[in-house]
Formats: sequence, structure tokens, C-alpha cells
Amino acid sequence: MKNFIIILLSVLLFSSVSFGGQKMKTFYLDNGIQVIFKQTKSVEILCLKLHSPVSVLQEDSSKAGLTALLHNTMNKSTKNRDANTLANDIENLGSSISPDVEYEYSGWTLNCMSQYFDQSCEILADIILNPAFDAIEMDRERELMIEAIKGRQDNIKPVAGDKFIFDFYATNHPYSRIKIGKEETLLKLTQRDLKDAYNKIYSTRGMVITVVGNIKRSDLEDTLNKYFSKIKLYRKKPQLTLDKKQYKVPTDVAVDSKFNQAFIIYAYPAPNALNKNFVTLKMINFILGSRMTGRLFVELREKMGLAYEVNSDYPTRLGGSFFEIYIGLDKKNVEVTKRGIEKILADLCNKKVSEKELEDTKNFIKGIYLLAHQSVERQAYYISAREMMGLGYEYDEEYLNLLMEVTPEDIKNTANKYFKRQPYKLVLMPK
Repeated sequence: MKNFIIILLSVLLFSSVSFGGQKMKTFYLDNGIQVIFKQTKSVEILCLKLHSPVSVLQEDSSKAGLTALLHNTMNKSTKNRDANTLANDIENLGSSISPDVEYEYSGWTLNCMSQYFDQSCEILADIILNPAFDAIEMDRERELMIEAIKGRQDNIKPVAGDKFIFDFYATNHPYSRIKIGKEETLLKLTQRDLKDAYNKIYSTRGMVITVVGNIKRSDLEDTLNKYFSKIKLYRKKPQLTLDKKQYKVPTDVAVDSKFNQAFIIYAYPAPNALNKNFVTLKMINFILGSRMTGRLFVELREKMGLAYEVNSDYPTRLGGSFFEIYIGLDKKNVEVTKRGIEKILADLCNKKVSEKELEDTKNFIKGIYLLAHQSVERQAYYISAREMMGLGYEYDEEYLNLLMEVTPEDIKNTANKYFKRQPYKLVLMPK
């Protein structure tokens, strides 16, 4: 805790230098792509994120993993550059280009020095406009993704998490599987599938480019128009039409596992990022987990000695989300731990959070927020993610203020609304 306070003080002292910058501005390229720009003055590093609103949510369940396989393959070669040439051209500029595949959006992240922004954008544009869809590269990436899926079986946390989302969401719902898909669907994907997915992703309106860094707006506009106005957008932006039966009936699930420890998940249906209770639930997530002074850690690990690992999670989703509590523990402590979780949630529903605990939590959030916004890459990430999630790019500056306005009454009322329901419960037990 002492180290965190020292880091936080350093952040507060120097945030005006590294986190600062002009107010965000927005403009449009000749082809209609929206650009969000935040100019910084202190560092000669730029981050560009280019995102499309077409991604995993639009995948057919029979083609799960298609979006990830497409982007991993595109990142290996183009019609103008083989794999070695592409890698050398990027590295020789001191730049990095990597694919982004989230449930709600997909695209690219470019990090580079300001002086090489033009050359780096040319390479990224080549990747996007001239994909090779090389069969050998595609098969190699498919194998790597399948190995990653199999590798998840070696750790109890992803095993429990994969079982949870499969049970929790409706059959074939995109949120019911991990973003890289499933082995059986990846094995069936073809080059034609990649080309069809590419045509949908990179021809759909609603594409956004976010840039944070030290560059003049006039230079930025010239470079972006030169390379990315060639992307032709002629499809309508997709409307979110997820299955109304998003959540399955809450269930008590017990599974025999190969691991020596046990694992428990409690999960409650929770709203998407546009809901009025979104910010309060984020605050509850900080009160319960996310830190060593959270109630779950203090009560279940420090006081009762029950947990190897314990935390809570409330993912930001465009569709319906979930509020999850998870804990790794010894199998002999399963029942007492379940009672402990239920008591912590009951206290949250029945008693107001003290002003002291809420103030301490808000101070922690301020520090985490500033630390998370130190690099231009993270600033670009939050700005782009807020925009793609429908919150608007300016929401990232509003988010902290909204959290600071949450009251003990808000927390109690929201807890009663969501945690009085019967939760989904999963217990993984050693055989």
C-alpha cells in the first residue's frame, strides 16, 4: 500500500506533463470516417486506433473465431509485403502494429514516434487495404489460436470462466464463448470466410480513428486522408439485435475438475454500459474487489483465510453484462465461503456504505484512473472504447466525475436491485 501511495503522489505531481493535452477534437475524413484527436505536447510518441463496429457480436456461431483469425492473418503479410518485409518495415521505424478484437468492435492499434507517423500509417493502410489472405499464414495462425484455446484448460480460472459464460448466456449467444472462438469452428474456416468477413468489417459505416500524440492537426488530417480515405464505406452501421433470451435460468452448477483446488463463481445479470446504474455498479465493483482493501479480500482472505485468489468483475458491454464474484480456494472451505459471499452481498443490500469507506474507495479510483491514463496508448484506448460502446468519446473525461458523485444511497439501492435475485453459482471441485 505504501508503494501505491508513492506512485500515486508521483502521478499527481507529473500528471500535467504526461497526462495533459489539449481538449479532444473531432473531424471527418473525405470518406466519412470519424477522427477523434487529442494533441499532447510532452512526448514524441503517437498512438492511432482504427476501429470498425463489426466484430464478434456479428459472427455466426458456426464461424466463431473468424474475426480474430482474420486480423491475425492480415497482420502477417500483404499483397505488397511478405511476412519478413512487413515485420522489418515496422520494426525499422521503431513502430508496432497489432490487431484489436473485442466483442463490440475490431481493428488496429499503431504506436510510433511522431517523426515516423506518415511512414507507419502507410504500412497500416497497406495491411488494411491490401490483405494477402495467405493460406499458409492463415493455417499457422489457426494452429496458434487452437493451441491458445487448449492452453486455457491448464488453468482453473479460465476453465471456470469458460464454463460460466457458456452456462450464463443463451445458446449461440456471442458472449457465451471466448473471442477467439472454438476449435471445432476454427478448423472449418476458409479463405473465402476471411474475405467475406473482411468485406463486412472494412466497408461498414461507423468506423472511428482515434489519435493521441504530439502532432499538428493539419499534418494529421493530411496523413490520414492520404492513406485511409481510400477505405470505401457503403454498408449501414449494424444495429444491436441480440437474443432477448440473453440469460439462462440461474442454476447451481457443480463440476468435477482435474485441479487440486476448488473454484467458486457467483454471477448476477447486470446492465450494459448505457444503463443509468452502470456507474454505481462500477463503484460497487471497486468496493467489493479490485484491491487488497476490498471487502471480498479483507473478509474472505485476510480475516477468514479462505481464498487463494478472490475478486469481482463487471465487464463493460454493449449488450447485457454480468456482475461476477470469483474465488479460488481449498475444497474443504467451499460451503463456508459460499456463506461468506452471501453475507457480504447481504450487508451491501441492508447497510449503507460508510462515508469513510466510500471516500477511501473514491481516492483509490482517482489514483487508478490517473495511472491508467499515463500513456498515449491507454488514453487512445479509453477514448476509442467509449466511442465504440455508444457512450461518446467525451465520456472518458466525464466518467471519473460520475463515479465521484455516487452516494451511499445509490449503492444500497443498486445492490438491492441486482443482488436480491437468485445468482448463477458454479463450483469446480477436485475429483
